[in-house]
Amino acid sequence: MNQVQQYIHDIVHDKVSDIINLVDGNGASIGRLVPLTVKHLDDDGIIGKLTDWRNANMSFFLTHFTATIERTRNWLANVVFRNPTQLMFLIYSSDQLIGHFGFKDLTDHDVLLDNAMRGERGGHPKLLQVAGRALIDWLFEKTDVETVYGYVLTTNAAAIMLNRAMGFGLWEKYPLNKSVNNGEARWDMGEKGEGSNDNLYCYRVEVVRSGS
Repeated sequence: MNQVQQYIHDIVHDKVSDIINLVDGNGASIGRLVPLTVKHLDDDGIIGKLTDWRNANMSFFLTHFTATIERTRNWLANVVFRNPTQLMFLIYSSDQLIGHFGFKDLTDHDVLLDNAMRGERGGHPKLLQVAGRALIDWLFEKTDVETVYGYVLTTNAAAIMLNRAMGFGLWEKYPLNKSVNNGEARWDMGEKGEGSNDNLYCYRVEVVRSGS
């Protein structure tokens, strides 16, 4: 592992702590981003919320299945926590868990912002936007990436507004095509400019490091 990957590994395994404070436009504290780590595997309350939120928002994901607490726990333990290019953060408003945000596929050049979710009401109305922008700034501070990118369904108006507010640009359109395996549906991305057999599309969006 390189230095950044080692840092992510150490965060996940509770060897270092890196909590991101969230502030509004006036500098007032509105919450914090807390890294999701191996200690949370034993927290049935948090695992339960992640599971419930996933099921409640299934239509906004590119894979459709019914999540269970055990499946969520196994996914964290065997996928997320074993990947030194991926990290998830829990979003808190005071002591209330509101949602999560994260990134994956971190390289020397770019990283995918991923797993954005507001699962609960409450807190500052722009909490998710502030959390996403704070995570982007954290990535530019902690890593050498030049580009933070993401994917947004063209049918998800709320996510489009959120990404514009976080400073994303580009908005390249890609087709999504459905496949089914063992009763679970997923949508795979095609080439830019092609059509979608399922009439479903997504945007690729980017934020580039200032000065690049």
